[in-house]
Amino acid sequence: MPFYRRNLPHWQEPGAEYFVTFRLAGSLPTEVVRQLKKLRDGFNKKFHQKADYQLRSRRFEDKFFKKYESLLDGQSTGPHWLKNNKIAAIVMESLHFRDHKEYDLYAYCIMSNHVHLVFRDLSSNQEDQKKEEAFPVTKTMQGLKSYTGLMANRELNRSGSFWCEESYDRLIRNANELENKIQYTLNNPVKIDLVKTWCDWPYSYCKPEFAEGL
Repeated sequence: MPFYRRNLPHWQEPGAEYFVTFRLAGSLPTEVVRQLKKLRDGFNKKFHQKADYQLRSRRFEDKFFKKYESLLDGQSTGPHWLKNNKIAAIVMESLHFRDHKEYDLYAYCIMSNHVHLVFRDLSSNQEDQKKEEAFPVTKTMQGLKSYTGLMANRELNRSGSFWCEESYDRLIRNANELENKIQYTLNNPVKIDLVKTWCDWPYSYCKPEFAEGL
């Protein structure tokens, strides 16, 4: 399974299911980002040589992401451009445009400064696959963020980075985890008391076959 690391670890496998979170540039203060990086670096330094590193790492990432998400939900500073109906519509249109082309779209939720997305990648896992295509989520997110960032900046009459360059992606390993990630995605606005049920949030979507079980 292909793996690479920038600030966030990425395990990517063509044809797998993923939970992805991406946020606006500047949505977290620089000092907060620095503290999060220090926290992860400290964990890796302490445990990367341990035999059970992968298990520890997965547990750590679960806790790390909850902190990361809490900070995003609680930010009163930084850009909240996704509150703008026109900007949210640009993102929604682009998410659906890629459905059945790059991925099978399961669910998404657009918050004021970040987006949660669950999908099954549709890329091939052939042996002759180009090396740069070995990270299908990265390729998909680059295209999605490049287009929506350009269109959003035009609408906002601004220039500069719209999205944070890196995304948080998590490979989903089983049906139980898939159900949990879809519920987590849709319930983000419910969790912070913006709506009573996920169906009331105007910037979310769930594939009908999954919505039936919610």
